[in-house]
Amino acid sequence: MRGSRIILAATSFLYVSGAVAADIDLTELRKVEYTSMSPTWSVVGSLSPTYTANALFSRDDRRGDFYYEPDVSLRLDGKLAPDLSYRIFARAQFEAFSREHDGNAAIARLGARLTKNLYGWRISATYENRYDYDGVFRDLAFTSHDVTGAIARDFSFDNVTLSPLLQLTYRFSDLAEARRWRADALLGIEVELNSKWSIVSTPFIEAFWFTDGLNRDRQDQIYSASLGLKYNIASNVSLTTNVIYEARNSNVALRHYRDWMIGPRLDFAF
Repeated sequence: MRGSRIILAATSFLYVSGAVAADIDLTELRKVEYTSMSPTWSVVGSLSPTYTANALFSRDDRRGDFYYEPDVSLRLDGKLAPDLSYRIFARAQFEAFSREHDGNAAIARLGARLTKNLYGWRISATYENRYDYDGVFRDLAFTSHDVTGAIARDFSFDNVTLSPLLQLTYRFSDLAEARRWRADALLGIEVELNSKWSIVSTPFIEAFWFTDGLNRDRQDQIYSASLGLKYNIASNVSLTTNVIYEARNSNVALRHYRDWMIGPRLDFAF
C-alpha cells in the first residue's frame, strides 16, 4: 500500500510539476565573480511563503492553499584556471502546505559543476545525485542522477540586465516513470530603479520527453511568466514579491493544468 502511494505521488506531482524553483536555482542566472583561486564556502538560500491557486497541479480539482518553501545550499566554490570554475554543493528544499498536505514534497541533492567562461558566455556541465520525497522528507519516492549541460550570459543596457539561460538535462532514475529529457529556456530580466529597488521578471519555457515506464512517449510543455518588485536589504540579502502565472500542456490530457502564485521571497547568501 505504501509503495503504491509513493509511486502515485511521484508520477503525479514530484517530477512533473512546473515549479521552476524545485529544479533551477534562479541565482544561477547572474554571473558570480570568483577573484581568488582558493576554495570558498558559502551558504545560499531562500524562504518563500506563497499562495497558489492550484496546490495539486490538477486539471479539474483546483485547490487554493498557502505553502512555504525553504531552499538552502551549502557550496564550495573555486577556480581551476582563470576562466574555469567549479562548485561542489549540497542542497535541500521542501514545500509544506497549510491544508493540502498531499502536495507536500521535498528534495535533497548532492552535486558538482564545472563552468567555462568563453567569449563572455558561461558554459556549464553539472551532475546531481537527487532524492525526491513524498511529504516533507517523509518517504523516499525515488532517486535520480541528473546530467545537465547549460549556457548562459548577462547583457546590460543602462539600468537593464538580461540573463538568458539554456540547458538540457537527462535524468537516470530507479523509478522508470521519472526517466526523461528536459530542456529549459529562461530569461532573467532586472530593471534597476535605484540602488535598492528593481523590477524583475523570469519568463521561461520547459519541455519534457519521458522515456520509460508508464510515462513512455509522454511529452509536456510548461510556460511561465512572472513579475516582481525586488528590494535589496543588504548586498547579500534581498526581498522580492512575485506574481507568477504557469501553464502545462501535455499529450496526456489529464496532465494539463493552469496556476497562478503570489508571495514574497527572501534570498540570502553568506
